[in-house]
Amino acid sequence: MKSITAAFRSSRRNFASAFTLPEVALSVGIATICLLTLMGMVPFGLDSIRHSANKQAEARMVQTITSFYQTTPWVTQDKGSGTTKIELKDKMFFFDQTGAEVPGADDTDRMYTVEAKVEQVPPTIQGDNWGNPYLRKLRLRFTDRPNYAEALKDNSKQFSQRSVWVANLEQTGPMAKL
Repeated sequence: MKSITAAFRSSRRNFASAFTLPEVALSVGIATICLLTLMGMVPFGLDSIRHSANKQAEARMVQTITSFYQTTPWVTQDKGSGTTKIELKDKMFFFDQTGAEVPGADDTDRMYTVEAKVEQVPPTIQGDNWGNPYLRKLRLRFTDRPNYAEALKDNSKQFSQRSVWVANLEQTGPMAKL
């Protein structure tokens, strides 16, 4: 009668208990290719995340600037002659990295600067013969450069530009006389 130890030893000889060298080499090669592919995609993914965050911040900035101009009084009335005129002024806006407005250019959280220029001539909408006095076109220039005055110059190519239309939402009072 065989002992239990001898039976155990004889059963171990019948099948292999480890991977062969070619199997290990193939599995390491496949794992290396997969890991290198994934590691190669990391910079692309990080760049996509950064680009997406910048676009979200830019959308928040456009929304903030548009709401500022829509809620700002457009009408100035000359006390002497009683005439009214629509007047919107150009303005610089400063924002942090999330697109939230900061008080000024000297703020330590400032990352973006936006120059808003108002076209004083009312735009003509297709089908109208004259411009709408309640509508203005804004040209917004965005830059993330520390020296925003140089970056926002016409030929600097260090800014992106968007155009938006703003409407005067309050058409009562002196505005109704235009």
